[in-house]
Amino acid sequence: MTVQNQSAVPTVEWDDGVVFVFSWNNRQFFAGFVHLQIALANAVGTTTQITAILQQLAQTQLQSSSDPQSWLDTVKNGSRNGNKVAIVFDDALSAVYSTQTGQNFTLQQLFSIAG
Repeated sequence: MTVQNQSAVPTVEWDDGVVFVFSWNNRQFFAGFVHLQIALANAVGTTTQITAILQQLAQTQLQSSSDPQSWLDTVKNGSRNGNKVAIVFDDALSAVYSTQTGQNFTLQQLFSIAG
């Protein structure tokens, strides 16, 4: 595993609303991530009937969501404005992603994006 920390201007390569792929260093490296918001909600409740027309409700809810919107905004703003972003990735670990149109990208493992 070789962790790299580079500062570069990213280029948006693919964005279909679910998967986002970008490159840097003149397409030397590619990375991507799913940016579809994943949400989980679990609601538990009880109902107590006090009279025929008056009820008491108690409900507890736990909600958790995952959305890498800050990564998406960081890369898109860097690409549009020509600003460098700090990209931490592993250049020894990669996976090939095939788009819906048959385009292939060899994606590096991302650890963080900041800019």
